[in-house]
Amino acid sequence: MVLAAACAGPSSQATPKVPVQSPSAPTRAAASTAPPTSQAATPPPTSPPAATRAGRLIKLVGDAGVLPAELERAERLIESTISSLERFASPSQAYAAGYRSIGDTASVDEHYVNWSYIDDGHILDPARPESIVYEYRNGTQTAVAAMYSLPFGSRFGDVPDVGGSLTQWHVHSDLCLTDNPQQKVILRFTTPDGPCPPGTSKASNTPMLHVWIVPNRCGPFAALEHGGQFPAGQMRHCDTRNASVP
Repeated sequence: MVLAAACAGPSSQATPKVPVQSPSAPTRAAASTAPPTSQAATPPPTSPPAATRAGRLIKLVGDAGVLPAELERAERLIESTISSLERFASPSQAYAAGYRSIGDTASVDEHYVNWSYIDDGHILDPARPESIVYEYRNGTQTAVAAMYSLPFGSRFGDVPDVGGSLTQWHVHSDLCLTDNPQQKVILRFTTPDGPCPPGTSKASNTPMLHVWIVPNRCGPFAALEHGGQFPAGQMRHCDTRNASVP
């Protein structure tokens, strides 16, 4: 994935809009500043009681060890994200709201980021997603996911628990983005531990979470198929049981 999010410490005042539990313990692409012209043993999988999930539009199948409360939080995050992204159906709508492309136009999915939202004190707020992902469908770029990011400087130990193992966070510590505060553009790749040239930084080296509003073969919280780094000991999670959600 060629992605965006960014990297200074999480605000102690940041309160997730989706109730969560605290954690335990491109080839170079040119981006334009002009607005786009087109729009120990684990229990078996569990589900919350029927009464808890009554009326839910989204129904997820839980992984082993995923708690009922986690499953419900994950479902609510998908539902609220679907509703929120209706106003960002096209890149031009996102541009008008302050989002700018990071220049990953050579990939299937292009990320538009509102960099002012990274350190705004809002965590997992569907009304203020840090990034919107677009891809071409039937010849038109269409919003297909939100990407929520933690504040600059955050680490995996800072991520809130949303849906347990269903919601896998990732970083992009191998991308060098230009230091423009309004529009950071991917300049080059590096290694996760490698340096970036002057005038660029690893602005996407902070935990982020995709929430897909269209079916994804690896589930509604899948990271992009190529690129990205995960918590130590983890591989990219492919949740095929929820591939048809939403």
